[in-house]
Amino acid sequence: MSAAAALRRRLAEPGLIRALAPHDAFTARVLEASGVELLFLGGFGVSASLCGLPDLGLATLTEMVDATRRIAQRVATPIIADADTGHGDLHNVAWTVRQFESAGAAGILLEDQVAPKRCGHFAGKQVVSPAAMVAKLRAARLARRDPSFVIIARTDALAVEGLDSALERARLYAAAGADVGFVEAPRSEEELTRIARESPLPQLANMLPGGATPLLDADALERLGFKIAVDPLATLMLTARAVRDLGWAWRREGSVASLRPRMADFEEVKRIVGLDEFLSWGDGGPPWAEPAWVERTQCLLDSYARWRGEELISRRGDALTQSRALFDAPFVVVAHGTESDPILNYANRSALTLWETDLATLMRTPSRMTAEPVHREERARLLERTQRDGYVDDYRGIRISLRGNRFRIEQATVWNVLGPQGDPAGQAATFRDWMPM
Repeated sequence: MSAAAALRRRLAEPGLIRALAPHDAFTARVLEASGVELLFLGGFGVSASLCGLPDLGLATLTEMVDATRRIAQRVATPIIADADTGHGDLHNVAWTVRQFESAGAAGILLEDQVAPKRCGHFAGKQVVSPAAMVAKLRAARLARRDPSFVIIARTDALAVEGLDSALERARLYAAAGADVGFVEAPRSEEELTRIARESPLPQLANMLPGGATPLLDADALERLGFKIAVDPLATLMLTARAVRDLGWAWRREGSVASLRPRMADFEEVKRIVGLDEFLSWGDGGPPWAEPAWVERTQCLLDSYARWRGEELISRRGDALTQSRALFDAPFVVVAHGTESDPILNYANRSALTLWETDLATLMRTPSRMTAEPVHREERARLLERTQRDGYVDDYRGIRISLRGNRFRIEQATVWNVLGPQGDPAGQAATFRDWMPM
Protein backbone atom coordinates (compact mmCIF):
# COMPACT_ATOMS: atom_id res chain seq x y z
CA MET A 1 0.00 0.00 0.00
CA SER A 2 1.40 3.39 -0.99
CA ALA A 3 1.62 6.18 1.57
CA ALA A 4 -1.12 7.98 -0.36
CA ALA A 5 -3.41 4.93 -0.27
CA ALA A 6 -2.73 4.50 3.46
CA LEU A 7 -3.66 8.13 4.09
CA ARG A 8 -6.78 7.90 1.97
CA ARG A 9 -7.88 4.79 3.85
CA ARG A 10 -7.32 6.59 7.15
CA LEU A 11 -9.38 9.55 5.91
CA ALA A 12 -12.26 7.15 5.30
CA GLU A 13 -12.08 5.76 8.83
CA PRO A 14 -13.77 7.40 11.82
CA GLY A 15 -11.85 9.64 14.18
CA LEU A 16 -9.64 12.70 14.03
CA ILE A 17 -6.17 12.39 12.50
CA ARG A 18 -3.62 14.08 14.77
CA ALA A 19 -0.76 15.45 12.69
CA LEU A 20 2.47 17.19 13.62
CA ALA A 21 5.08 18.95 11.50
CA PRO A 22 8.69 17.81 11.37
CA HIS A 23 11.20 20.30 10.04
CA ASP A 24 13.81 17.74 9.01
CA ALA A 25 14.31 13.99 8.73
CA PHE A 26 15.48 13.62 12.34
CA THR A 27 12.36 15.23 13.83
CA ALA A 28 10.29 13.13 11.40
CA ARG A 29 11.89 9.95 12.78
CA VAL A 30 11.23 11.11 16.35
CA LEU A 31 7.57 11.87 15.58
CA GLU A 32 7.08 8.53 13.85
CA ALA A 33 8.60 6.75 16.84
CA SER A 34 6.11 8.54 19.10
CA GLY A 35 3.20 7.15 17.08
CA VAL A 36 2.14 10.29 15.19
CA GLU A 37 0.02 9.03 12.28
CA LEU A 38 0.43 11.91 9.80
CA LEU A 39 3.35 14.25 9.14
CA PHE A 40 2.79 17.74 7.76
CA LEU A 41 5.83 19.32 6.09
CA GLY A 42 5.07 23.03 6.16
CA GLY A 43 6.86 25.86 4.44
CA PHE A 44 7.46 27.69 7.71
CA GLY A 45 9.40 24.82 9.26
CA VAL A 46 11.49 24.13 6.16
CA SER A 47 12.22 27.83 5.56
CA ALA A 48 13.31 28.32 9.17
CA SER A 49 15.21 25.05 9.59
CA LEU A 50 16.88 24.80 6.20
CA CYS A 51 17.49 28.47 5.45
CA GLY A 52 16.89 30.41 8.67
CA LEU A 53 14.25 32.40 6.79
CA PRO A 54 10.62 33.40 7.48
CA ASP A 55 7.65 31.88 5.67
CA LEU A 56 7.27 34.40 2.85
CA GLY A 57 7.44 32.02 -0.09
CA LEU A 58 11.24 32.06 0.02
CA ALA A 59 11.69 28.27 0.09
CA THR A 60 11.78 27.08 -3.51
CA LEU A 61 9.99 24.08 -5.00
CA THR A 62 13.31 22.25 -5.26
CA GLU A 63 14.09 22.87 -1.58
CA MET A 64 10.64 21.70 -0.47
CA VAL A 65 10.78 18.59 -2.69
CA ASP A 66 14.27 17.72 -1.49
CA ALA A 67 13.15 18.08 2.15
CA THR A 68 10.18 15.81 1.43
CA ARG A 69 12.37 13.22 -0.26
CA ARG A 70 14.87 13.12 2.61
CA ILE A 71 12.05 12.54 5.11
CA ALA A 72 10.11 10.04 2.98
CA GLN A 73 13.24 7.92 2.62
CA ARG A 74 13.46 7.53 6.40
CA VAL A 75 9.84 7.17 7.54
CA ALA A 76 6.80 5.13 6.51
CA THR A 77 4.28 7.58 8.00
CA PRO A 78 2.33 9.48 5.31
CA ILE A 79 3.56 13.01 4.58
CA ILE A 80 1.51 15.99 3.43
CA ALA A 81 3.82 18.52 1.76
CA ASP A 82 3.16 22.24 1.54
CA ALA A 83 3.00 23.17 -2.15
CA ASP A 84 2.22 26.85 -1.44
CA THR A 85 0.47 28.34 -4.48
CA GLY A 86 1.76 25.67 -6.86
CA HIS A 87 4.92 27.62 -7.67
CA GLY A 88 3.54 29.30 -10.77
CA ASP A 89 0.87 28.86 -13.42
CA LEU A 90 -1.09 25.72 -14.31
CA HIS A 91 1.83 23.89 -15.90
CA ASN A 92 3.90 24.70 -12.78
CA VAL A 93 1.13 23.29 -10.59
CA ALA A 94 1.14 20.06 -12.60
CA TRP A 95 4.91 19.80 -12.34
CA THR A 96 4.74 20.51 -8.60
CA VAL A 97 2.35 17.58 -8.11
CA ARG A 98 4.62 15.25 -10.09
CA GLN A 99 7.68 16.36 -8.11
CA PHE A 100 6.09 15.80 -4.71
CA GLU A 101 4.65 12.46 -5.83
CA SER A 102 8.05 11.24 -6.97
CA ALA A 103 9.59 12.45 -3.68
CA GLY A 104 7.27 10.16 -1.70
CA ALA A 105 4.62 12.55 -0.39
CA ALA A 106 1.15 11.16 0.24
CA GLY A 107 -0.41 14.46 -0.75
CA ILE A 108 0.02 18.21 -0.99
CA LEU A 109 -1.58 21.34 0.32
CA LEU A 110 -2.38 23.90 -2.38
CA GLU A 111 -3.52 27.41 -1.48
CA ASP A 112 -5.28 30.34 -3.15
CA GLN A 113 -2.97 33.18 -2.09
CA VAL A 114 -1.39 35.56 -4.56
CA ALA A 115 2.30 34.77 -5.09
CA PRO A 116 4.58 35.41 -3.34
CA LYS A 117 2.54 34.00 -0.49
CA ARG A 118 3.05 34.42 3.23
CA CYS A 119 2.23 32.51 6.41
CA GLY A 120 -1.54 32.23 6.80
CA HIS A 121 -1.34 33.97 10.19
CA PHE A 122 0.60 36.98 8.87
CA ALA A 123 -1.17 40.21 7.94
CA GLY A 124 -1.35 41.54 4.39
CA LYS A 125 -2.45 38.41 2.55
CA GLN A 126 -4.10 38.55 -0.86
CA VAL A 127 -6.02 35.84 -2.72
CA VAL A 128 -6.49 34.94 -6.36
CA SER A 129 -9.94 34.66 -7.91
CA PRO A 130 -11.95 31.51 -7.18
CA ALA A 131 -11.80 30.59 -10.86
CA ALA A 132 -7.99 30.76 -10.85
CA MET A 133 -7.78 28.43 -7.88
CA VAL A 134 -10.32 26.02 -9.37
CA ALA A 135 -8.14 25.80 -12.49
CA LYS A 136 -5.11 25.00 -10.36
CA LEU A 137 -6.96 22.26 -8.51
CA ARG A 138 -8.10 20.69 -11.76
CA ALA A 139 -4.54 20.79 -13.09
CA ALA A 140 -3.28 19.18 -9.89
CA ARG A 141 -5.89 16.46 -10.07
CA LEU A 142 -5.07 15.65 -13.71
CA ALA A 143 -1.33 15.63 -13.05
CA ARG A 144 -1.27 13.06 -10.27
CA ARG A 145 -0.25 9.58 -11.35
CA ASP A 146 -1.54 7.87 -8.23
CA PRO A 147 -5.30 8.45 -7.89
CA SER A 148 -4.89 8.05 -4.13
CA PHE A 149 -2.58 11.10 -3.92
CA VAL A 150 -4.41 13.53 -1.62
CA ILE A 151 -5.01 17.17 -2.59
CA ILE A 152 -5.82 19.56 0.25
CA ALA A 153 -7.34 22.85 -0.91
CA ARG A 154 -6.55 25.77 1.36
CA THR A 155 -8.26 29.13 1.20
CA ASP A 156 -6.97 32.28 2.88
CA ALA A 157 -10.06 34.25 1.89
CA LEU A 158 -11.44 34.50 5.42
CA ALA A 159 -9.02 37.26 6.42
CA VAL A 160 -9.49 39.08 3.10
CA GLU A 161 -13.14 38.60 2.11
CA GLY A 162 -14.83 37.16 5.23
CA LEU A 163 -16.08 33.75 6.30
CA ASP A 164 -19.03 33.51 3.90
CA SER A 165 -16.72 34.02 0.94
CA ALA A 166 -14.25 31.49 2.33
CA LEU A 167 -17.01 28.88 2.70
CA GLU A 168 -18.21 29.52 -0.85
CA ARG A 169 -14.67 28.98 -2.09
CA ALA A 170 -14.51 25.75 -0.07
CA ARG A 171 -17.59 24.50 -1.91
CA LEU A 172 -16.12 25.43 -5.29
CA TYR A 173 -12.83 23.75 -4.48
CA ALA A 174 -14.64 20.58 -3.47
CA ALA A 175 -16.46 20.55 -6.78
CA ALA A 176 -13.11 20.95 -8.55
CA GLY A 177 -11.87 17.68 -7.08
CA ALA A 178 -10.08 18.56 -3.84
CA ASP A 179 -10.02 15.74 -1.30
CA VAL A 180 -9.73 17.76 1.92
CA GLY A 181 -10.60 21.37 2.70
CA PHE A 182 -8.70 23.91 4.79
CA VAL A 183 -10.08 27.33 5.66
CA GLU A 184 -7.10 29.11 7.15
CA ALA A 185 -7.03 31.37 10.22
CA PRO A 186 -10.59 31.31 11.66
CA ARG A 187 -10.77 33.79 14.52
CA SER A 188 -13.25 32.17 16.92
CA GLU A 189 -14.77 28.89 17.96
CA GLU A 190 -17.97 29.97 16.23
CA GLU A 191 -16.10 30.30 12.94
CA LEU A 192 -14.47 26.91 13.46
CA THR A 193 -17.91 25.41 14.05
CA ARG A 194 -19.32 26.85 10.83
CA ILE A 195 -16.32 25.68 8.82
CA ALA A 196 -16.65 22.10 10.06
CA ARG A 197 -20.42 21.98 9.57
CA GLU A 198 -20.86 23.90 6.30
CA SER A 199 -17.90 22.67 4.25
CA PRO A 200 -18.60 19.69 1.97
CA LEU A 201 -15.15 18.09 2.43
CA PRO A 202 -13.30 16.66 5.42
CA GLN A 203 -11.66 19.66 7.04
CA LEU A 204 -8.20 20.39 8.42
CA ALA A 205 -7.76 22.60 11.51
CA ASN A 206 -4.49 24.49 11.96
CA MET A 207 -3.68 24.83 15.66
CA LEU A 208 -0.82 27.33 15.62
CA PRO A 209 0.19 28.60 19.09
CA GLY A 210 0.22 32.39 18.94
CA GLY A 211 -1.76 32.45 15.69
CA ALA A 212 -5.15 33.96 14.89
CA THR A 213 -7.15 30.78 15.62
CA PRO A 214 -8.21 29.82 19.16
CA LEU A 215 -6.51 26.62 20.26
CA LEU A 216 -8.87 23.68 20.85
CA ASP A 217 -7.76 20.22 21.87
CA ALA A 218 -8.16 17.24 19.57
CA ASP A 219 -11.31 15.94 21.26
CA ALA A 220 -13.03 19.32 20.88
CA LEU A 221 -12.07 19.54 17.21
CA GLU A 222 -13.36 16.03 16.59
CA ARG A 223 -16.67 16.91 18.23
CA LEU A 224 -16.96 19.92 15.91
CA GLY A 225 -16.46 17.63 12.93
CA PHE A 226 -12.87 18.24 11.81
CA LYS A 227 -10.95 15.36 10.25
CA ILE A 228 -7.32 16.50 10.63
CA ALA A 229 -5.72 18.62 13.33
CA VAL A 230 -2.15 19.82 12.95
CA ASP A 231 0.20 21.91 15.05
CA PRO A 232 2.54 23.18 12.32
CA LEU A 233 5.29 24.69 14.45
CA ALA A 234 5.53 22.87 17.78
CA THR A 235 8.71 20.99 16.83
CA LEU A 236 10.37 24.23 15.68
CA MET A 237 9.24 26.19 18.74
CA LEU A 238 10.36 23.49 21.18
CA THR A 239 13.68 23.17 19.38
CA ALA A 240 14.25 26.94 19.58
CA ARG A 241 13.72 27.01 23.35
CA ALA A 242 15.66 23.81 24.03
CA VAL A 243 18.71 24.85 22.00
CA ARG A 244 18.68 28.32 23.53
CA ASP A 245 18.64 26.80 27.02
CA LEU A 246 21.48 24.54 25.98
CA GLY A 247 23.55 27.51 24.87
CA TRP A 248 22.84 29.39 28.08
CA ALA A 249 23.72 26.39 30.27
CA TRP A 250 26.98 25.82 28.45
CA ARG A 251 28.00 29.48 28.79
CA ARG A 252 26.85 29.84 32.38
CA GLU A 253 27.81 26.46 33.84
CA GLY A 254 30.38 25.08 31.41
CA SER A 255 28.33 21.85 31.32
CA VAL A 256 24.99 20.55 30.08
CA ALA A 257 24.51 18.32 33.13
CA SER A 258 21.54 20.37 34.39
CA LEU A 259 19.69 19.63 31.15
CA ARG A 260 20.30 15.87 31.08
CA PRO A 261 16.81 14.99 32.46
CA ARG A 262 15.33 16.74 29.42
CA MET A 263 17.63 15.04 26.91
CA ALA A 264 17.31 11.74 25.07
CA ASP A 265 20.15 9.43 25.95
CA PHE A 266 22.68 8.27 23.39
CA GLU A 267 21.06 4.83 23.05
CA GLU A 268 17.73 6.42 22.11
CA VAL A 269 19.36 8.67 19.54
CA LYS A 270 21.08 5.67 17.98
CA ARG A 271 17.71 3.91 17.74
CA ILE A 272 16.08 6.98 16.19
CA VAL A 273 18.65 7.23 13.40
CA GLY A 274 18.56 3.46 12.82
CA LEU A 275 22.18 2.64 13.60
CA ASP A 276 21.56 -1.11 13.99
CA GLU A 277 19.91 -1.24 10.59
CA PHE A 278 22.97 0.15 8.84
CA LEU A 279 25.46 -1.91 10.83
CA SER A 280 23.50 -5.04 9.91
CA TRP A 281 24.30 -4.53 6.23
CA GLY A 282 27.91 -5.39 6.98
CA ASP A 283 27.00 -8.28 9.28
CA GLY A 284 24.88 -10.60 7.20
CA GLY A 285 22.12 -8.16 6.27
CA PRO A 286 18.99 -6.83 7.99
CA PRO A 287 16.67 -9.23 9.84
CA TRP A 288 13.84 -8.93 7.34
CA ALA A 289 16.13 -10.39 4.63
CA GLU A 290 16.84 -13.64 6.52
CA PRO A 291 15.03 -16.65 4.96
CA ALA A 292 13.48 -17.70 8.29
CA TRP A 293 12.23 -14.14 8.87
CA VAL A 294 10.75 -13.97 5.36
CA GLU A 295 8.93 -17.27 5.99
CA ARG A 296 7.64 -16.05 9.36
CA THR A 297 6.39 -12.85 7.73
CA GLN A 298 4.42 -14.87 5.19
CA CYS A 299 2.85 -16.90 8.01
CA LEU A 300 1.84 -13.69 9.80
CA LEU A 301 0.35 -12.16 6.66
CA ASP A 302 -1.40 -15.34 5.49
CA SER A 303 -2.90 -15.96 8.93
CA TYR A 304 -4.10 -12.37 9.28
CA ALA A 305 -5.78 -12.53 5.86
CA ARG A 306 -7.37 -15.90 6.71
CA TRP A 307 -8.98 -14.68 9.94
CA ARG A 308 -9.75 -11.09 8.96
CA GLY A 309 -10.65 -11.46 5.29
CA GLU A 310 -8.34 -8.57 4.38
CA GLU A 311 -4.64 -7.90 4.01
CA LEU A 312 -2.49 -6.38 6.75
CA ILE A 313 -0.24 -4.73 4.13
CA SER A 314 -0.12 -4.66 0.36
CA ARG A 315 1.06 -8.04 -0.95
CA ARG A 316 2.65 -6.51 -4.03
CA GLY A 317 6.12 -7.76 -4.85
CA ASP A 318 7.84 -10.95 -3.79
CA ALA A 319 8.09 -12.38 -0.29
CA LEU A 320 11.29 -10.45 0.45
CA THR A 321 9.63 -7.17 -0.52
CA GLN A 322 6.68 -7.98 1.72
CA SER A 323 9.01 -8.89 4.58
CA ARG A 324 10.69 -5.49 4.40
CA ALA A 325 7.35 -3.69 4.07
CA LEU A 326 5.98 -5.29 7.24
CA PHE A 327 9.20 -4.63 9.14
CA ASP A 328 9.16 -0.95 8.13
CA ALA A 329 5.38 -0.46 8.58
CA PRO A 330 4.31 2.62 10.60
CA PHE A 331 2.26 0.45 12.97
CA VAL A 332 3.25 -2.13 15.57
CA VAL A 333 3.40 -5.86 14.84
CA VAL A 334 4.65 -8.40 17.40
CA ALA A 335 4.29 -12.18 17.66
CA HIS A 336 5.20 -15.05 19.96
CA GLY A 337 5.59 -18.78 19.54
CA THR A 338 3.92 -21.82 21.07
CA GLU A 339 6.22 -22.45 24.05
CA SER A 340 4.63 -23.07 27.47
CA ASP A 341 5.96 -19.61 28.37
CA PRO A 342 5.83 -18.09 24.87
CA ILE A 343 8.88 -16.18 23.63
CA LEU A 344 8.57 -13.25 21.24
CA ASN A 345 9.70 -14.31 17.76
CA TYR A 346 8.72 -11.30 15.66
CA ALA A 347 8.82 -7.53 16.13
CA ASN A 348 8.87 -4.87 13.45
CA ARG A 349 10.69 -1.55 13.69
CA SER A 350 7.72 0.27 15.23
CA ALA A 351 7.49 -2.39 17.95
CA LEU A 352 11.20 -2.15 18.74
CA THR A 353 10.89 1.61 19.12
CA LEU A 354 7.81 1.36 21.33
CA TRP A 355 9.33 -1.30 23.58
CA GLU A 356 12.61 0.64 23.67
CA THR A 357 14.96 -2.19 22.86
CA ASP A 358 16.90 -3.93 20.11
CA LEU A 359 15.77 -6.98 18.20
CA ALA A 360 18.20 -9.44 19.80
CA THR A 361 17.00 -8.51 23.28
CA LEU A 362 13.31 -8.62 22.40
CA MET A 363 13.67 -12.03 20.75
CA ARG A 364 14.82 -13.45 24.09
CA THR A 365 11.89 -11.94 25.99
CA PRO A 366 8.86 -13.94 27.19
CA SER A 367 5.82 -12.19 25.79
CA ARG A 368 4.26 -11.98 29.28
CA MET A 369 6.99 -9.43 30.13
CA THR A 370 5.34 -6.89 27.83
CA ALA A 371 2.65 -6.49 30.50
CA GLU A 372 3.08 -5.61 34.16
CA PRO A 373 2.26 -8.40 36.64
CA VAL A 374 -1.02 -6.72 37.60
CA HIS A 375 -2.18 -6.86 33.97
CA ARG A 376 -0.97 -10.36 33.05
CA GLU A 377 -4.17 -12.15 34.04
CA GLU A 378 -6.16 -9.86 31.74
CA ARG A 379 -3.59 -10.52 28.98
CA ALA A 380 -3.96 -14.27 29.49
CA ARG A 381 -7.73 -14.00 29.06
CA LEU A 382 -7.17 -12.10 25.81
CA LEU A 383 -4.95 -14.85 24.44
CA GLU A 384 -7.45 -17.55 25.47
CA ARG A 385 -10.22 -15.65 23.71
CA THR A 386 -8.04 -15.35 20.60
CA GLN A 387 -7.21 -19.05 20.71
CA ARG A 388 -10.93 -19.86 20.82
CA ASP A 389 -12.22 -17.40 18.21
CA GLY A 390 -9.27 -17.12 15.81
CA TYR A 391 -8.85 -13.38 16.26
CA VAL A 392 -9.89 -10.42 18.40
CA ASP A 393 -10.09 -6.93 16.92
CA ASP A 394 -11.28 -4.75 19.80
CA TYR A 395 -8.58 -5.14 22.43
CA ARG A 396 -7.29 -2.26 24.55
CA GLY A 397 -4.97 -2.48 27.51
CA ILE A 398 -1.82 -1.33 29.26
CA ARG A 399 1.68 -2.50 28.32
CA ILE A 400 5.18 -1.66 29.50
CA SER A 401 8.44 -1.19 27.61
CA LEU A 402 11.60 -3.02 28.57
CA ARG A 403 12.81 0.25 30.11
CA GLY A 404 9.76 0.48 32.36
CA ASN A 405 7.68 3.06 30.47
CA ARG A 406 3.94 2.33 30.45
CA PHE A 407 1.57 2.94 27.53
CA ARG A 408 -2.04 2.19 26.66
CA ILE A 409 -2.84 0.50 23.37
CA GLU A 410 -6.16 0.95 21.58
CA GLN A 411 -8.01 -1.04 18.91
CA ALA A 412 -5.47 -3.83 18.78
CA THR A 413 -6.05 -6.90 16.62
CA VAL A 414 -4.73 -10.21 17.95
CA TRP A 415 -4.81 -13.34 15.81
CA ASN A 416 -3.70 -16.97 15.78
CA VAL A 417 -0.70 -17.63 13.56
CA LEU A 418 -0.50 -20.80 11.50
CA GLY A 419 2.71 -22.31 10.20
CA PRO A 420 3.52 -23.18 6.57
CA GLN A 421 1.69 -26.50 6.93
CA GLY A 422 -1.29 -24.97 8.71
CA ASP A 423 -0.11 -26.03 12.16
CA PRO A 424 -0.43 -23.68 15.19
CA ALA A 425 2.58 -21.37 15.30
CA GLY A 426 1.68 -18.85 18.01
CA GLN A 427 -0.19 -15.56 18.14
CA ALA A 428 0.42 -12.06 16.82
CA ALA A 429 -0.86 -8.57 17.53
CA THR A 430 -0.97 -5.31 15.64
CA PHE A 431 -2.06 -1.80 16.53
CA ARG A 432 -1.40 1.77 15.48
CA ASP A 433 -3.04 3.65 18.34
CA TRP A 434 -1.24 3.96 21.65
CA MET A 435 -0.74 6.61 24.30
CA PRO A 436 2.11 7.02 26.83
CA MET A 437 1.03 7.00 30.47
